[in-house]
Amino acid sequence: MLFDLSGVTALSIVIVVIAAAASLTALASIAVSLTRHHRVRLARHQSIPAYYRRLTLAH
Repeated sequence: MLFDLSGVTALSIVIVVIAAAASLTALASIAVSLTRHHRVRLARHQSIPAYYRRLTLAH
């Protein structure tokens, strides 16, 4: 039995491209969130642990 690996290679490339796009989207989302929270945190004069502890406990 011989296997045709051309389909597997194409599928692997598609999976890698989708994973890369998802990673970039997640990183962009995290960056936007951190910059938004940074402005608020500085306005309140809170340290990083104090600010994010409040966010964590509020959920």
